[in-house]
Amino acid sequence: MEKKWCFSVIGGVPVGDGYPVRIMAIMNLGPESFYKRSVFTDEKEIERYALRVESEGASFLDVGGASSAPPEIYEVRPVPESEELERVVRAIRLLKDVTELPISVDTRRASVAEAALKEGAEIVNDVSGFKEDKRMASVVADFDASCVLMATVKKPGDARSIVEVRRSLRESIRLAEDAGVSPEKIIIDPGIGFGKPYECDLELLRGLRRLKLLRKPLLVGVSRKHFIGCILGLPKPEDRLIGSIAATAIAIRNGADVVRVHDVSEARQAALVAQAISNRRTGFAERGSYFAVNLSDLIADVSDVEELMEHVGVSEVGSKLMSEKGVHYVIFLGNVPTPAALALKQHLLSAGGDVATPRGAIDFNVEKCNLLVMATLKQLKSVISKLKINAFDLPLIADLLLKCLEE
Repeated sequence: MEKKWCFSVIGGVPVGDGYPVRIMAIMNLGPESFYKRSVFTDEKEIERYALRVESEGASFLDVGGASSAPPEIYEVRPVPESEELERVVRAIRLLKDVTELPISVDTRRASVAEAALKEGAEIVNDVSGFKEDKRMASVVADFDASCVLMATVKKPGDARSIVEVRRSLRESIRLAEDAGVSPEKIIIDPGIGFGKPYECDLELLRGLRRLKLLRKPLLVGVSRKHFIGCILGLPKPEDRLIGSIAATAIAIRNGADVVRVHDVSEARQAALVAQAISNRRTGFAERGSYFAVNLSDLIADVSDVEELMEHVGVSEVGSKLMSEKGVHYVIFLGNVPTPAALALKQHLLSAGGDVATPRGAIDFNVEKCNLLVMATLKQLKSVISKLKINAFDLPLIADLLLKCLEE
């Protein structure tokens, strides 16, 4: 049994719990890319760019021969398989002579991945999550390669909520592991962008940490993407650097272990600052063969607890009975009449929760007071139903608590 929660070795580089945020530099090989300054076609340009990003602190170099940008937003022509293959093989042959960086190939085609791995690439970055080309998982397994699996239901961009993203990633992980890909050579990508409404991208970025329940390190690519342009009113990708750095820092604060970027030097500075401020660590302890991991920070709602229940092997019935006990709330209630406060405390105590009250409340020395409600979702639900049929303004408090839960 693993003793880390999220950990992988990608192209020989350890990623996840206990390791610095890694930078994956983007290298596009065709003019179709939505950000033209990331395109390198001349041999000298390819070599110079690789040397530059290596010196700036990149951990990986991601090479793409066909753009996966959404055609409904950017003018992107389909690239024939033979053309993508030629571009990728040519670039990797050049890169292997000039850089020590592990090379990732950004492709949905197994033939291109196979050729790239033969030339020395070590990672396959598949935005379809191994769902488009049925050979892809076996190719990666045959080469004992690492992979990045992006959240995709049927096509890139169609997984729009945390629950959809997590479900689709779980399927991709299963495809990879069933084919023989090492579980510790897999990282996951929520699929920011790819034509979905920008509000969905914002919601995914807010909830990134919840994807850690899948026990795989997290790669996030926000660099110069459309959602940043929507927020800032900047239609041109070349104008989105500052927004990209802000989004990158927030992604790291919310759980990203690898960031895929166009601007390595700037992103690395953002990563160092974001990681220093967040000082994010998964609470971990071990004694002999036993170990414990504090996952409280990863839980936002019942679906997160149900995900963990499935990982533990709890039955569906058991999960439904217990999942609401895994979501904990601390709610501040202000200006509550003392009789209502004490009644609320008794109700919650009987359900297993508690209410912190100020000195003087128990003796009615204060007319009104502020409270701190501490309870699980299950405890709150059981109490709210009782408060609604009670006195002392308790129905009003029930409505306030219910509103907080809904929000």
